[in-house]
Amino acid sequence: MNAKNWLLAPLLIGLCACVSQGGALQLDTGTVRLPPTGDMNVAIDSIPTTTSVSIDPPPDIVKQLRRDFIADDNYYHECMVAPKNCDVTRISAPNSPQRADLTRRVRDYSVANIQASKGSGVALVRIDSLSIIDANNAIVNTCSYNSIVMVDAGATPSPLDDIIFNDTIASYLSAWMLTLDNGVWKIHSWTTSMTKFNVDQCGFPKP
Repeated sequence: MNAKNWLLAPLLIGLCACVSQGGALQLDTGTVRLPPTGDMNVAIDSIPTTTSVSIDPPPDIVKQLRRDFIADDNYYHECMVAPKNCDVTRISAPNSPQRADLTRRVRDYSVANIQASKGSGVALVRIDSLSIIDANNAIVNTCSYNSIVMVDAGATPSPLDDIIFNDTIASYLSAWMLTLDNGVWKIHSWTTSMTKFNVDQCGFPKP
């Protein structure tokens, strides 16, 4: 199948760590962990274990989608550590809801000195499935867990005068719409289908 024909049908890639679907090939490649930002433990648990497709897509686009989504998520957490240094254009699609939301959030956090407290928790994300809609649009479904504390950093660099702004612990099932922008997959928008507080619904290994 040539590159044009595969774009005519959605590409669905199911990623499941433990169940074989329809006899599809299972490849356990384990966990990809990103280096922490400062003292903060930020990790991506991306487990591309089961691939079930009915078409023959160019393999590079699947790898790039996964790689770019991981990079987008990692940079988002860097933005939360230092909102004033955040370049929202790196991870959000032009003229998108995500660009507007992230721009507003970074601006408000910068003015109020709100930031993620280093070493306060973890941000874990598992990619459950990828759906490439066409040459410029895709969906990534994830399960995530976040226990990082957001603080009002106060007037000094010392954490001693930090005031807790948000210490909610929660896990989410989310769907992310990504758009290809100058050869890079960036977040266009996202929705959450299930949120659970003070519990890890994703089943990440305990530290």
